[in-house]
Amino acid sequence: MTASTIVALASGPGPAGVSIIRLSGPACSNVAEVLIGKVPPARQAKLAKLRDLDGEPIDNALVIFFPGPRSFTGEDVLELHVHGGRAVVRDTIEACLGMAGVRLADAGEFSRRAFIHGKMDLSAAEGLADLVEAETAAQRRQALRQMEGALADEIGRWREAVIDCLADAEGDIDFPDEDLPPGLSERARQRIEDLKRRLETYLAESRRAERVRTGFQIAIVGKPNAGKSSLINQLARREAAIVSAIPGTTRDIVEVRLVIGGMVVLISDTAGIRESSDLIEAEGVRRARQRAVEADLRLGLITDHEDKAEFADLMKAGDLWLLGQADRLDWAAPSAGELAVSSVTRQGLDALEAVIIERAQSDLGKSESAPLTRLRHQEAVREGIDALDRALTASVHAPELVAEDLRLAARALGRITGRVDMEDVLDRLFAQFCIGK
Repeated sequence: MTASTIVALASGPGPAGVSIIRLSGPACSNVAEVLIGKVPPARQAKLAKLRDLDGEPIDNALVIFFPGPRSFTGEDVLELHVHGGRAVVRDTIEACLGMAGVRLADAGEFSRRAFIHGKMDLSAAEGLADLVEAETAAQRRQALRQMEGALADEIGRWREAVIDCLADAEGDIDFPDEDLPPGLSERARQRIEDLKRRLETYLAESRRAERVRTGFQIAIVGKPNAGKSSLINQLARREAAIVSAIPGTTRDIVEVRLVIGGMVVLISDTAGIRESSDLIEAEGVRRARQRAVEADLRLGLITDHEDKAEFADLMKAGDLWLLGQADRLDWAAPSAGELAVSSVTRQGLDALEAVIIERAQSDLGKSESAPLTRLRHQEAVREGIDALDRALTASVHAPELVAEDLRLAARALGRITGRVDMEDVLDRLFAQFCIGK
């Protein structure tokens, strides 16, 4: 893979004051010699005339050379900081591609090479991808901690604990007749139980970290023509959903992504809850109910208190009933858990946003532990817990089975940072990166 030298635009596309073109691989020195006449001193920014393969000037560029292994990828890396016009960027990349051994980078290939050369573990690479995509301060903080190794450090401690338990178990196998310290197997059992509890705690808190990445999910539920689409348009401050006087206009889920109070919030407008002989509308109602079950917060929009009976089974503790069309309906003083709102006058909408912010910040608040931010992490931890559970239930007369389950637990945890069996996920992971990263 690293026999070739890759090149890509590492900064954002389009006209800009400065664009960064990055190369990584063994041909970086040759590219520098041909395009600027010499290889610049290591890790020093130098202003140089950048020329194409015919010797024609392209731009005055700021050039930085990072010899491997002290570089982002662990290979020789060359960065060309050029003016960000499209013609400059295009001609510079074309000049690089005109040289032997240089090709365009695949998505995520720079980060993949960094992983292969041990410059970062897999969880740090995922943190880097999340940092590039971060929209809010909460996402940025979480991604930065993961990129800097907080999760990898925690995984390392878990694996060390498993290995300690494995040493105890293998002592029973290798030296069954030796005078080993009394209670050796019991000591291993206690360690396994302690570690299993730690992993279960992390897994229980993982949904919070995942929601920071993907967004706090809210479902607006109600009967047809209750005003759900109008409400979501007011919250989005744009026409995100079709509004019509015809009942059953919303057949599928309309999801709007907002940033409220520094948190990413996903608000879903769902089909009106009612019995219907229309197969399409019935499917929309089924999806609406499913989304309500999966949401972090449900907003039950009603125009009459009797409407609550239609979907009260979907509402959970902490959810909010919205007394709709407050501009024309005479609602009595709302009870606890109720809020009168109007999409016409925006009555109650500021208070509703405040409730959403409070709930999102409470549910997605800061955690001192390193988070399990991805489903892949959670699956690996579940597999590790299952292996530890089997080790605890194995017969005391079968230490070989205990040892094998502990090996499987260590192997599962190691997959999070990429220490074992990672080739099957590398292509899928790094393909999600942007070109040039």
